[in-house]
Amino acid sequence: METLKVRIHQLLQQLNEQVFGKEHVVSLALLSAVAGESIFLLGPPGVAKSMVARRLKLAFREGTSFEYLMSRFSTPDELFGPVSISRLKDDDIYERVTEGYLPSATVVFLDEIWKAGPAIQNSLLTVINEKKYRNGRFEIKVPLKGLVAASNELPASGQGLEALWDRFLVRVLVGGIEDLSDFDRMIASVSEEDPEVDPALAIGEEEYAGWQRKIAEVKIHYSIFEVIHLLKEEIEEYNHRQENADAADLSLYVSDRRWKKLVKLLRASAFLNGEDTIHLSDCLLLMYGLWNEVGQMDLVEEMVSKAIRRSAEGYLLNLKGIDDELRSLKDELASDAVVRENEDPGLQLVDQYYYQVERVRMAGKLLIFASDYQLLDDRGKQFCLQKDKYKSACFVLKKYDASLHGKVPQNKIYTLRRGRRSVFINDYEYPLLCVPGCMPLPPVEVRPQEDMAARFAQLEQKLQRVENDCEDLFAREKAYCESHLFLSARQREIMRKMLTHHQADVAGYRNELNELKHAYRKENEEYPAEGSENTLSGAASH
Repeated sequence: METLKVRIHQLLQQLNEQVFGKEHVVSLALLSAVAGESIFLLGPPGVAKSMVARRLKLAFREGTSFEYLMSRFSTPDELFGPVSISRLKDDDIYERVTEGYLPSATVVFLDEIWKAGPAIQNSLLTVINEKKYRNGRFEIKVPLKGLVAASNELPASGQGLEALWDRFLVRVLVGGIEDLSDFDRMIASVSEEDPEVDPALAIGEEEYAGWQRKIAEVKIHYSIFEVIHLLKEEIEEYNHRQENADAADLSLYVSDRRWKKLVKLLRASAFLNGEDTIHLSDCLLLMYGLWNEVGQMDLVEEMVSKAIRRSAEGYLLNLKGIDDELRSLKDELASDAVVRENEDPGLQLVDQYYYQVERVRMAGKLLIFASDYQLLDDRGKQFCLQKDKYKSACFVLKKYDASLHGKVPQNKIYTLRRGRRSVFINDYEYPLLCVPGCMPLPPVEVRPQEDMAARFAQLEQKLQRVENDCEDLFAREKAYCESHLFLSARQREIMRKMLTHHQADVAGYRNELNELKHAYRKENEEYPAEGSENTLSGAASH
């Protein structure tokens, strides 16, 4: 399989000789032809749309081509061949002479495709979809591998072109050369001849038939089904919004037949890239098969990228499962930890702004701002002791910051933590003044440490598995994406960012779990017993 990928890579290199800025379009044309599908190129005149078809013909050993510029006066004779006068005269049989015309070609290029009349359209539908052409009384199988159609416009609505438009599975916007170095090489080139393709690289008729059987055997992992499911849901929601906005003509219509053919395109992509299973990176090619209007291309790109990301996060990595486990563990720890309501109605406000610290041996009352107390946590924050300048018998614990350095003696700087209607000052617990007759706090139900240890161990095991899966996914998908034969530079960048994002998410969960472990350990450390007879100065000495 890897040998096949090397061969296709070399074949594309030869097909793209003296091709400037259209290498990706040529590769998509080859992919669509191997998948047995047709490609539509939308772009202005003079951007090498016909060149794509000419190069595609070279990919097939002994391949023949047919090119035609449509007009509203085009007749079936000009595409499918003239009626055989001798057969009509001698045998009274209506047949066309198809040799040298579309029914006998390996690769077909039809320019200005939407100008085809109804008689041509009807025959094209059967040729494109079933690879058959009805010639008189007989239905013949055509050798068509790839049909490349082009136009500088999309099919007009209300002209009966919807069925023909739906037959073009791959739809590509083709513009002028954007890279300046490619542009300079193009205008400086003098050769207009097609390259010579090594016959050993070209695709033979029997080989092509064998590839079709092998493509059908390419496996579809459930994560790929998940991408399709998510896309279908997203498209249905989008169409519903368009209907509500009276813009139903801008909806995204994707037929069941089209979904089936798109999956075959992904299978062909995986096969030619040397794989026996479709990868997430292959799904980026869905961007070429879902839009109906140019203005929908960015929307479709976003939908496809989002579906791939969600499939990886949900099915392959189960990031949602880890997220749910972390949320659940946080809730359990919160229920086991100290009650920390921002406003406890049981605490008595003093002078509207303060809580009063009780059982402190000092000459006067010790107060702390209620707002400062509510912001305390179990990690400890520094406060300093200051005399209230308005009340001679009061001292206030105020937040200490760097601006007070040198102004407050070290023996008047304390570390405060929050307790249950209490405050820890240098690890000594002091109760706060409460409202007489207030309801007691509910008891704290502490989960046995061995149970929590088991929960942490279980989550650690799950996260380790996700980290390993993420590492494998990153390595496997990144390597596959970087060497992918049919992805554009932009699509590769989309996959790189997506994989990096997954790594960052997993790293974030690791940090979150570590923080929970640390908080749990701190919560369960044994602090000194309640020091009811200790003075504040005594607490400071510790």
